[in-house]
Amino acid sequence: MNDRPTRIPQYQYLYESLRQQIIRGDFKSGDLLPSEKDLQNQFRLTQPTIRQALGLLVQDGYIRKHQGKGSIVQPLPIGLGVMSIVGRLANTANTSRAERMSTTILTKPRLHSFPEDFLFTPTEEDTKAGFYYLERLRAVDEEPVFFEKVSLPNRYLPGFSRQRLENRSLFDLLRTKYGLLVKGGEQKVLAVAADGDLARQLGVTMGSPVLRLDKRLDTNRPDFSFYSSLYAKTDRYILHGRF
Repeated sequence: MNDRPTRIPQYQYLYESLRQQIIRGDFKSGDLLPSEKDLQNQFRLTQPTIRQALGLLVQDGYIRKHQGKGSIVQPLPIGLGVMSIVGRLANTANTSRAERMSTTILTKPRLHSFPEDFLFTPTEEDTKAGFYYLERLRAVDEEPVFFEKVSLPNRYLPGFSRQRLENRSLFDLLRTKYGLLVKGGEQKVLAVAADGDLARQLGVTMGSPVLRLDKRLDTNRPDFSFYSSLYAKTDRYILHGRF
C-alpha cells in the first residue's frame, strides 16, 4: 500500500483498485471477488475499510452482495455518474456489448459565472470563487443521447482546464486526481421542448419533448458541490438508478 496517493483514503484506493480490475476484465460478470478476509490479507486493511470499499462498488453497480456467496461481479454499466442506461427494446438491465458510450467535449473547461438557467442556486462562497464550466455530448454507438452542461466551483481543482475529458468519466477524474468522491445530492426532473440548439445536438425535431435532469452533486468535502444540467433523449434508452 506504499504507492497509494496520500490525498485519498484507504477505502477509496481499494475501491479504485478493484474497479479497475473489473473494467480490465480481470474479474468478469458472474465472477466472485476475493472474500473480505482475503482482501484484508492482500491489502492489509481493516474489515470496516474493506466493507466501505465494497459498499461503493455495490452503489455504483459493479458488484452485488449475495448472502452466503460473497461479492458477485455485474455486467459493466454504461455510466452516467449516479445513473446508468439500459436499452428500452432489450427490456433488460444488461446492455449489449456493441453499445459503447463516447463523450465529446463541446466547450472545454473555462472559468465562467454560474449559469442563470440552472435550477439550483450555488452558495455565496462558491459564487465569489467562480466556476469551471464545460459542455459535453454523450453518444451510444455514435448516436447522440445526452447533452450536458457542468459547473464546478473553482477550488480544489488545480490544473483542471488542462485535464483530458474526452471519453473520460468526470466522476473518475474527480475521484482519482483530486480525491473528490460523490456522496449524494439532489436532482430536479422535468420535460422540456427542444429548442434549435438542443434539437441540433441531439438530432431531434425542434419542439420534441426531451427529459431534463438538473443535479447538485455533493462530495466528501462539505464545501464542494458541483452542478449538472443534462438533457436526455430517452426514446431508445431508459435511465436506470438505485436508491
